Amino acid sequence: MVVELEGASNVRDLGGIAVGTGREVVPGLIFRGSALASITPADQDVLFRTLGIKCVIDLRCGWERAAKPDVAVSGVDNLHIPFFDLEKVGIEYTEPAEGTKVVGRDVACDPDRFYRAMANPLTARQMGRALGEVRLRATQGQPVYLHCSGGKDRAGIMSLLVLHVLGAGREAVLADYLLTNVSRDANYQQAFERFLRFAEGDEQRAHELTHAHRARRENLEAFAESVTERYGGMEAFVRDVLGVDDVCREELRRACTRPVR
Repeated sequence: MVVELEGASNVRDLGGIAVGTGREVVPGLIFRGSALASITPADQDVLFRTLGIKCVIDLRCGWERAAKPDVAVSGVDNLHIPFFDLEKVGIEYTEPAEGTKVVGRDVACDPDRFYRAMANPLTARQMGRALGEVRLRATQGQPVYLHCSGGKDRAGIMSLLVLHVLGAGREAVLADYLLTNVSRDANYQQAFERFLRFAEGDEQRAHELTHAHRARRENLEAFAESVTERYGGMEAFVRDVLGVDDVCREELRRACTRPVR
């Protein structure tokens, strides 16, 4: 279910996604989307009162979070669990796409390389931490909101991992991921102007980057291939690297899934 907000985009509930024969994700428990730096009072009412979100997990780098901090809301935990952060994680993604420059500490990445890079051991440790928080909150019935900057890449991988653990098939995971393009295409000009800065005014290159940074099947495949190369497959990665054993998985499935209604 898409959640329409004034100051945040690409927000949706993972509820209703099929996770095995005759089961689905419980609605109103796990949400994903963009950063919450610009949410309005009306948005806060929707997210934290109507939907009852009790925990926000911010996957952004520390410098992104410092530049555009989420709006603080009383009674809501905001956890910073970055995928890439030189100070907190020990790794920072600094590889710009061909034909672009670094702007401050930000880069316009090559999506294939970026998705493969997310399978590194330091970032994987952060994925395990975030998944552990989802498990903790979900088993207590506390709705969780996962976000990065635009809600596509890092939030997309966390959604993939959550859905995989819950038993969703690849096509169901992909269908959720591709929904990001509704928001991306609606905000094309904003994305284009961002990439124009990286491309030093080269409009053709900026258009190429804007298109390349849509949600694509190839992105998730690149991550999965890197996981297989490094760890032997997604199941081994979830079990041995993220620390999700059979007990953890069963707890999550009991808390986060239900029979299809």
